[in-house]
Amino acid sequence: MNPYLIARKIVQDVILVVLMAVVIFVVYRLMPGNPAQLLLFGAKKAGLSSGKLQAVEAQLGLAGGKWNFANFLIYMRDMFTFHFGFDYFEGLSVWDIIKQALPYTLLLFGTAAVVSFLIGIPLGIITTWFRGTKKESALVSTSNILNAIPFFVLAIVLIIYLTAKYPVFPVRADFPIGWIGQPSHWGGVLYYMFLPTAALVIIEAAGHLLTTRAAMVGTLGEDFITTARAKGVSEGNIMFHHAARNAMIPISTRMALEFALLMSGAVIVEIIFSWPGMGHLLYEATLELDYPLAEGALFVISLVTIITYSFVDFIHAWLDPRIKL
Repeated sequence: MNPYLIARKIVQDVILVVLMAVVIFVVYRLMPGNPAQLLLFGAKKAGLSSGKLQAVEAQLGLAGGKWNFANFLIYMRDMFTFHFGFDYFEGLSVWDIIKQALPYTLLLFGTAAVVSFLIGIPLGIITTWFRGTKKESALVSTSNILNAIPFFVLAIVLIIYLTAKYPVFPVRADFPIGWIGQPSHWGGVLYYMFLPTAALVIIEAAGHLLTTRAAMVGTLGEDFITTARAKGVSEGNIMFHHAARNAMIPISTRMALEFALLMSGAVIVEIIFSWPGMGHLLYEATLELDYPLAEGALFVISLVTIITYSFVDFIHAWLDPRIKL
């Protein structure tokens, strides 16, 4: 891989992160209300007087008004040094709160990504095997329907039928992240993860099936496949070795696009299932006008998405050297 192209990609990502930080700053300051006044109103009984309004505004990065340029420079410095400030509502530093929530999001996001690929891609290959049959029509039609369903709709349906009507699974995930390292608690982790993971996997796997099938159909029309058939290579060998291997390039393209979609879906699913990750944290902080926590959480979510996207781009370029980053 060309070092110049790698360096250029890294520079592009840095510029994207800077622009993202600017957008986050602007968006939250366009929101109505004063978070310092909201905090003081809710904390009067705790002994926090309204005379401390200016001190609280300074702590929240609002001294001199929402659009003070000096505050913007301080904000940019804090974003890129991960010093997101102190959260009055929780009584902890923002970074400490994010560190508690981030592992839950990475667990949900990573599990859903891996499982959806492990299910969707093989099913896409199998669907191609059934070309021109009723089985293919059924699989493709079902996948099209599932792929068109928004994440939040499927999540609500799962809650209605598997927690309210038939209380098989819990609505809220309530387990310490330390259970991941304890095999005796893996059953409990799977129990709490099942519904939010299913809401992501069902839709994503359907999309991967459609992409894999389309890539396989296109590859099966290539000249080298015709040559392999003429040489007497078995259909199974052609399908799973020749066609599937070459179809991985367009499939990896979808991977790059779907990771961002899956991350946004994970954020929405976290809110619906009260999953204690970054999405739920961002939602609560935004409702409370908790600027330091909301800005820090959104910055970390966006940063993880950009890094993941770039990682998939590098894999894509490695699979196909003709592609430029």
